[in-house]
Amino acid sequence: MSEIEPVLASVVAIFAIALLVKLLADWRPEFSYASVLVAVGVLVSVLGLEFDLVLSADLILAVLLPTIVFEGTTSIDVRELRHNAVLILVLTLVGLPVAVLTLGLLGTVAFGFPLIVALVFASVVLPTDPAAVLSVFEQFDVGKRLSVTIEGESLLNDGVAIVIFSTLVAAFRQAESASDAVASLTTSGQVVSFVLSIAIVGGGGLLVGVVVGYLAHLCARRLRDRLAVMLLTVVVAYGSFLLAEWGLGLSGVLATVGAGLAMGAHELTHEHMSAPESFVQRVWNVAAFLVSTVLYVLIGATVDVAHFVEYGGFVLLAAVLVVLVRALTIYPLVTLTNQVLPDPLPVACQHIVVWGGLHTVVPVGLALALPTGLPYREVVQTMVFGVAIISVVAQGLLMPTVLRLTGHGDGQFGNTAE
Repeated sequence: MSEIEPVLASVVAIFAIALLVKLLADWRPEFSYASVLVAVGVLVSVLGLEFDLVLSADLILAVLLPTIVFEGTTSIDVRELRHNAVLILVLTLVGLPVAVLTLGLLGTVAFGFPLIVALVFASVVLPTDPAAVLSVFEQFDVGKRLSVTIEGESLLNDGVAIVIFSTLVAAFRQAESASDAVASLTTSGQVVSFVLSIAIVGGGGLLVGVVVGYLAHLCARRLRDRLAVMLLTVVVAYGSFLLAEWGLGLSGVLATVGAGLAMGAHELTHEHMSAPESFVQRVWNVAAFLVSTVLYVLIGATVDVAHFVEYGGFVLLAAVLVVLVRALTIYPLVTLTNQVLPDPLPVACQHIVVWGGLHTVVPVGLALALPTGLPYREVVQTMVFGVAIISVVAQGLLMPTVLRLTGHGDGQFGNTAE
């Protein structure tokens, strides 16, 4: 048997499982597709079964994540995104760093971690993934504004979180001890350097993506063959990532976000890309769906059950703290931002923004990328995997109930871009 055959068999098995789960989700809409997939993956791990597919940081962050991110930019409503840009930027540029600092400080008390380890854990676990929640939103006809706010926040905070994570890991590697790493970050000069690093790496990556995407936009308008347009989007999605991440040392994820938004696949007047049901968008939808399917199953299957049981108390506490910190960040920031917005975000919507913050794809990828010398590395990885599973299963399955309780199931609250 060749090396490729076990891998191919694993892929076929995952898609067969996914087919059964999709049929179940269509039959019982209250069952979130992503939640059931992760639960099946955990069951596979409990039964001792194995897939010949191994999750790695490079596979998630450099191969699979650009597909999910670029697809998100092709389907997001840009008019709604512009309308909610101030709120999304506040939640990302202010909310995420504040949340990382808050959870980091709490982590030193709750888990007994050194501060640098607690901060690294916070930067790993807090990035959000809207895919599972947005699928439920579609079933319940939730308003565009709420969907775009959650999706826009996720697209940006993934890239910002990766920059924060990379900066913290670099400080740890350059220091002689965990305490020295914190000390190196708390001097006034290093704080300024830290902020500038995030601004340059993140903002630079976004700018590179915008330039690449706009040039591709001009090119796409002159193409008449839909396959050529499709191939161009693939080159743009991955080319912008590679150029920024490995060519210029900037944020590849934010480059992909910028490229997708600037290319404007959803707004081009080109006949093959102008409508939501266009060929290009359908292909990206299918690609992102297949990638997410494989990821959700493998995330569940990657869990080491023995570690999960051993650190079960830490996992549950971490899951609670992540939601708590998100709430402590979202409510005050949205309340303050509402003072300057012409159309404030209602409190009922804020509940969904808090509950809709699922932590799966990027956290798992970053957890796998933790440096081997980091103290408590095994514990942190187990906690991140546990939070990912709990968030997508518990929050995902309860989302329909939360939507009903807050009155979001009829398309109200924020359909401003009609």
